[in-house]
Formats: sequence, C-alpha cells, structure tokens
Amino acid sequence: MWFPDPEKLKRPVYKTLQSLIINAIDAGDLRPGDRMPTHRDFAFKMNISVQTVSRTYDALCKLGYLVGEVGRGTFVRIRDASPEAAMPFLPTRQEELIDLSMLKPVTDSLHYEVMQQGLMELSKDLTRDLVKAFRPEEAFRDHAHVAAKWLNSHRMDADWQNVIFTNGAVPGLLSAVMSTAPAGSAICVEEVSFHILRPLCDYLGVRMHAAKMDEFGLLPEAFEELCSHQPIRALVISPTVCNPRAHVMPLERRQDLLDIARRYQVHIIENDVLGTLIKGAPPTLWQLDPERVFYITSFSKTIMPGLRAGLLIVPPEMSVIAKNRHLVTNWMANPLAVDLLTHWMEDGTVDRLISWQSNALQKRQKLAEKLFPGINYYSHKYAPHIWLPLPSTWQEGDFVAQARRHQVAIAGSLPFMMVDQSNEGDAIRLNAVRIALGPCSEERLTTALRVIASLLQAGAETPLPMF
Repeated sequence: MWFPDPEKLKRPVYKTLQSLIINAIDAGDLRPGDRMPTHRDFAFKMNISVQTVSRTYDALCKLGYLVGEVGRGTFVRIRDASPEAAMPFLPTRQEELIDLSMLKPVTDSLHYEVMQQGLMELSKDLTRDLVKAFRPEEAFRDHAHVAAKWLNSHRMDADWQNVIFTNGAVPGLLSAVMSTAPAGSAICVEEVSFHILRPLCDYLGVRMHAAKMDEFGLLPEAFEELCSHQPIRALVISPTVCNPRAHVMPLERRQDLLDIARRYQVHIIENDVLGTLIKGAPPTLWQLDPERVFYITSFSKTIMPGLRAGLLIVPPEMSVIAKNRHLVTNWMANPLAVDLLTHWMEDGTVDRLISWQSNALQKRQKLAEKLFPGINYYSHKYAPHIWLPLPSTWQEGDFVAQARRHQVAIAGSLPFMMVDQSNEGDAIRLNAVRIALGPCSEERLTTALRVIASLLQAGAETPLPMF
C-alpha cells in the first residue's frame, strides 16, 4: 500500500496531497488498477483529517486520475491519466463489453456489400493516378472537381481549387489550426468541445482559451469579451450536432459570431462532420462567409468507419498556406479512399448511405427516448449520441465505473472539457456522460440503455464505515 512522505505536506494540505498522488501516478509508483488506502487509513498515516482525504480523492476522481467503486474502494484509473491518453473511448475492443464510449455510425450488412461492390468496380478500371499517385495536386485535380460538384448539390458552392482531400477530420483540423495559429498564439474554443483539441494545441504550442456556452452553443458575448482582451487568431467551433451536447446553433447566433470575427480579424474553423445528416439545419458558417471560414467534413461518421476520407475547404487567400501545412503533416490523402469516395459521389452512393444513416439514427434516438422516460438529456433526432447530465446522487467517475461493472462502456465528460480543470476558478463541473448510439446492434444497445436507466434510478449508495 502506497503512502506519500508526510514531511512533504504543506498548506493547503489537500492541494499538496493531490500533487503528490498525481506525481506518484506519473512516476509509476502508483499503477493503473492499484487500490488506494481507505480514507481512515490514509488520514491516520498522514496525521490529517478524514475530510481532507475525502476532498482529495473526490477532486482526483473528477480530474480522471482515480475512480471510486461503490463497496470496493478507490482505485487508480485503469486508463492512463496523462493528458496524452485522456481520450473518452476505450483503447481496445473487448467482445464481452457493450462499448458505447466511441462515436461510430450505425452499420449493417449493407455497408459490407457496398464496400465490396465499390472495390470491385474500382478494380475493373484502375486509373493511372490510383496506382502511381505521388503528387497531390496532380493526382486529385479531377477528384476535386467531382467533390466540388457534390458540395454544390448540398448548397456548398466551393471552388475546386480550395478543396483539400484529407484522411478524415483530424488531419483537416490539424492543417487548419496550423494555418491560422502559429506556435505561441492563441485560439478560442467552446468550453465543451472535440476531445482532440486540447492535446492538439498542446503539441502545437498553441494557447487555447475556452469561452462559455449555453444550450445553443458558444455565447457571442463570451467570444467578444475574449477577443477584446487579447489577440485571438482563430475560433474552433462545432455548431451543428457534432459537439458533445448535440446542439444546433441558430442562424442568428451564427451571424453574430461571424460579425465579431470580422471586427477582430479572427478566422473560424468549422467542424461539420455530421452536417449532411441533419435535415433542415441552418446554413453553415462557411456558407455565410467562405472568405473567413475553414470548413471540415468527413465521411467515417456519416457513411462507414472504414472510409477514412474527408474534405477541408479553405478561404481562397489561405489556399496555398493550408495546402503546405497539409503537405508537411500528411503529404496527401489515401488515393484509394479518395477514388472510392468520388466514385460514390458520382453514382449517388454517398447520398444514399447518408440518408440511410439519418434514418437509422432517428430510429435509435426514438429507442433512447422510450427507454429513458422522464430522464432529461441533450441530443438531436439525427445525432449519433446523447449527452446525459447525472443526478446529484451520482458522481461521473462512479457512474462510468458502475456501468463498466455491468459490461457497458460509456464516456465521461472530462475529455470534452476545454477549461483548465486544475484551476478551481476556471473549472466547470459537468458531471455528465456521453453515450454513443451507433457502435453495436439495436439489441445490444437496448440492453445497455436499460442498464444505464436502472443505474440512474438506483442511485449511488455510499458504503457504511467499518470500525
């Protein structure tokens, strides 16, 4: 049983104790799965109060370093708690587990058949570029025309010269951030956002400032307040469902944010990977101001996970800069994926699979509504997930751990929180979980949602002390 050196404790004691435990985890003295001393044992050994130990453990559970299991005790979290591994999903697939921690689209035999047929058709007429492609500009010139035509059919009148093929949304995000914000500069993000953003900015040396939100997304006054006090190079935003709370930002607010961005000369990076699923959504920020907005979309969440292909549309004056950044970080998108994607754009398969996905997700949203009667949560009828605030009877870490004990994996809110959780003045306490609806069969999803509903109804019960 590990204990820190009592001589190292300084006031405030609970803060020092937090640091000592985190340092021990980072150093490997405390390993994932290790059981922590009981509150009473820790307090006796360190000559401090039980309340101080409880406060320390609670804080570390919220930060993701520890996890409490009802009736068993407190443990070092199994998932590596370093910032580089603070992802919401399980790193490996476990067959016995119903894994709702990773956001994936619904798939069935149709997708296998479509992929098989598409690859067979490509094999019958291999293009020179598919076999010998090595220069991105030359290889994808014709493909960019196809993509621009497809975008135009979705009210996105893009110039093919400003379209960059990517291997998904993350390479597009990387290129956009590098194009707008050099190392040492600052960007604005929503306080609850894409979990990749924090580590990405850390690696690039870009300072990230989180602005407050409401149920419709980023607050314009919070964005303007930030811009008025320091130079902000870009705003990264997900206004249409592909945000943790699955909100759709109203048109008026989109226009307000663009007005602020123009006044302060801020570029906008719009993550819209689910936009094509949403029928009747407001115009994208890119549609409202293509000269200022970097637009990111991809197809692994709207069509099938195996199609690692996406598009980055860039402002005309930033085209060369963005292409250079993409070149040095990715060189070029996978030619086979681009060939298959554009083939499907031309023959209507892309739109057919997107429509199928919208209908499948709508059906699963109705299932969640049926199995969660009287339970308040955030979502959208075409969203692949729900965001579930927990009642006061549960703490996020305990709820995730209990669901896991019942063979259901879900994501806690911590990886999606962009504010500095080590600073109590800035930290927000969401106490929520994200539940993906697409990764498994409808039968297994029903089982998992029933488990979650039963946990919500039962509540967490603190074990009685043993003397």
